[in-house]
Amino acid sequence: MKPPLAPSILVPLLLLAAIIAAWLWAGPASAAALGAAGTAAWLVSSLVRGSEATALARALRRVVDGDRHAAVHLRPSSLLAPAVRAAAALAAALRETGDALAAERLRRRILEQALREGLVILDAQQRVLAANEIAGRLLGFSPDAARGRLLQQCTRCPELNELMQAAFTRVERRQADIDPPGAPGLVAEAVVACVSDESGRLAGGLLLLSDVTASRSLDRMRSDFAANVSHELRTPITNIRGYVETLLQVGLEDPEMSRRFLDIVHRNASRLGALVEDLLSLSFVENPASRDRIEMGDVAVDKLFDWVEAELGPAAEARGIRLTRGTALDLSVHASTLLAEQAVGNLVSNAIRYAPEGSAVEMAARPDGDFVAITVRDEGPGIPEKHLSRLFERFYRVDTARTREGGGTGLGLAIVKHIAMVHGGTITVQSAMGRGSEFTLRLPAEAPRTPDSEALEGSGARDAHGV
Repeated sequence: MKPPLAPSILVPLLLLAAIIAAWLWAGPASAAALGAAGTAAWLVSSLVRGSEATALARALRRVVDGDRHAAVHLRPSSLLAPAVRAAAALAAALRETGDALAAERLRRRILEQALREGLVILDAQQRVLAANEIAGRLLGFSPDAARGRLLQQCTRCPELNELMQAAFTRVERRQADIDPPGAPGLVAEAVVACVSDESGRLAGGLLLLSDVTASRSLDRMRSDFAANVSHELRTPITNIRGYVETLLQVGLEDPEMSRRFLDIVHRNASRLGALVEDLLSLSFVENPASRDRIEMGDVAVDKLFDWVEAELGPAAEARGIRLTRGTALDLSVHASTLLAEQAVGNLVSNAIRYAPEGSAVEMAARPDGDFVAITVRDEGPGIPEKHLSRLFERFYRVDTARTREGGGTGLGLAIVKHIAMVHGGTITVQSAMGRGSEFTLRLPAEAPRTPDSEALEGSGARDAHGV
C-alpha cells in the first residue's frame, strides 16, 4: 500500500484540479477567481512554514551563543517538527559537552591553584598550553601571555632549555636544579615528564618546578657539619694517641718530658670533652621535641651575672681581665635558668678569650620593649665586617688558629643563637676593627603579674604552710 500524499503536496494538486474543472464548466472568469484564491491559500501555507523555519534558526543561534534553554514550539503536523527534534537533541548533547568541559576546567583550575609547585603543560613543540601563577613567578612570565608561545620565548634559562631538550628528544623523564630567572637567589628543582600517544609519538610534556632552596641549604649545612665535626674530633684524638704512644715507647724515665706530654694529652682530652658537651647542647636546643621539656621561669639578671662571675672569674683573672657590670635595673627574664646561664656564659667566655690582657669585659642589661637586652662588651681587636653575617654559624671561626689555642670549639656562638631562638629572642653583634665587640642577647622579660596570678600564688603559699 502506498503512503498518502503529504498535505503540502496534496493541497496544490487539489487546487490545480479545481481550476481546470472551473475552466471547463464555468468559463475563464470562474477559473481565474478560483486560481487566485488557491494561490493565496498556498502562499499563506508557505509563509507559515517560513516563519517556523525562522523560529528554528533563531533557536539554534541562541544555542550556539550559549543559551542552554533555547527552544522552538511547532505544530506536530509541521514539516519542520523532525528538524526541531533533532535540533533539541543536538542542543542537549551540546549542553552535556559544555557541562563536561566546565567541570574539566574547574578541576584543572583547582589543581593548578592547590599545587605548591609551579606547573607548565606543553605540547609536542614545547608551546605553553597552560601554566599556574607559581610557575609564572619562578620563570618570570605571565601565564596568560605565555599561552600558545614557545617556552623558550617566555623565559631565559639556559639550564632549563637544556633539560627540556634532553627530555623531549628522548621522550623520557628528566630533572635538575636550576636558578629560576624570576626569583634570583632561589634554587628550584625542575622535573620534565614527556607523554606519548597511542602510536608512540611525542604528544606533549609536563614541567614541575619546586622551591628547594631551604632543602638544599640544609643538605649543605649537614655535609659541612659532618666534615667539620670529623675534622675537629680527629685533631685531639690524633694528638692524644700520638703522645700516649710516645710515652709507651720511651717509658716514664724522664719525669719532665712525661709531665709535658701528659699536659698535652690532658689539654686535648679536655678539648675533646668540651666539643662533645657543646655538640650535645646544640643537639638539645635544636631539637623541637626538647623544647617541651625546658622548664621556664623568672630569672633575675643580677643572679645570672653572679653565676657568670663565679664560673668565669678565675679564668678572667688568669688572663688579667676585669669582669665589670653595667646597669641591670633589677631586671628579670622569663627563661630557662640553665640555658640563660649557658648563653651569657658563652658570650663572656668568648670575650675573655679574645680580649687583650689588662682590658675589661662588661656585662649589662636594659629593658627593650617586651624583652630584656643583655649585652656583653669587650675591648678586643674587633671583628672584620665580612665575618659578622656568618659569626653564628657552627664551626665558623674568624681566626682558626687562635680559637683552637684558646680552647674554643667553634660552637659557642651557634649555641647562643639557638638558645635565643628557643626563647623567642635574638642575638646580634656590633663590632669594628680596633674598637672591640658588643653582643646583645634579647630574652623575653618577666611575665607581668596580674591580680589573679598574685591571688593564686598567695593561696598556694597559704596551702603550703597549712593556713
